[in-house]
Amino acid sequence: MKGYLFLDIDGTLVDSARTHEISKETMDALRKAKENGYGCFICSGRNYGGLAQYTDIGMDGFVYADGAGIRIEGYEPILIPIDEDLLKELEHFVIEELHGDMSMASDDHFYASEGQYALWTEYMKEMGNASFFERLYRMEDRGDTPILEIDLDLPDRETEEIFIRKMNPRLEYISTTASYGRGSRTAGEITMAGVTKGEGIRRAVAMLGGDMKDTYGFGDSMNDASMLKACAVGVCMGNGADELKQIADYVTDDINENGLANAFRKFGII
Repeated sequence: MKGYLFLDIDGTLVDSARTHEISKETMDALRKAKENGYGCFICSGRNYGGLAQYTDIGMDGFVYADGAGIRIEGYEPILIPIDEDLLKELEHFVIEELHGDMSMASDDHFYASEGQYALWTEYMKEMGNASFFERLYRMEDRGDTPILEIDLDLPDRETEEIFIRKMNPRLEYISTTASYGRGSRTAGEITMAGVTKGEGIRRAVAMLGGDMKDTYGFGDSMNDASMLKACAVGVCMGNGADELKQIADYVTDDINENGLANAFRKFGII
């Protein structure tokens, strides 16, 4: 491959606040990039089940669950679950002590605490996404299903600071409130320590025998920070978080102004 393009979904490939679809201009840009010898990979915080509508659009592979999962056709999948003892510890700490909520993502399903279960149920009813309910369960129904990534919802910034201070060092935490502000609440994402989108990209490129000097990362939220730092060229969408723009090598246009295609042109990808 001439180069490796790693693309976030929400806010980068799709306008998740409006269309929930990849625009024709973006699809054309991806097709042209592939024709020019570039590999195109989704790099998402979603689990693999959450990528269902994007697995048949011609992508060369998937780095998902914030780097805890990697799937590339012809290679054995890589899954890095959170240790079971840490899941039990987190469930007590977040829900009982901090009065927060959490949603645990396995490879295919979600297991949510009561607050998150109610939130997602209401949201998906409004969206008319019946298929999502086939993958959504209450946390007590998880059994011993391995968990790759956890979405955290805490009451406020002060509570988040307590969580960060007392968090087990075997875990990785990314605060995403700046990107996905939830009113007065605070959001974040958890994986095993050292498991990030950036590390997932490094593993994927190594699987393919490639070189990190040929990588491009495209994102809009703070869980994309490690991706932009890891790639030789890190691009933030014009609609992205201000904090991410500060660390990007280049800030392209808004997603609704053909930002991705314009960035491809800027770097001679198409």
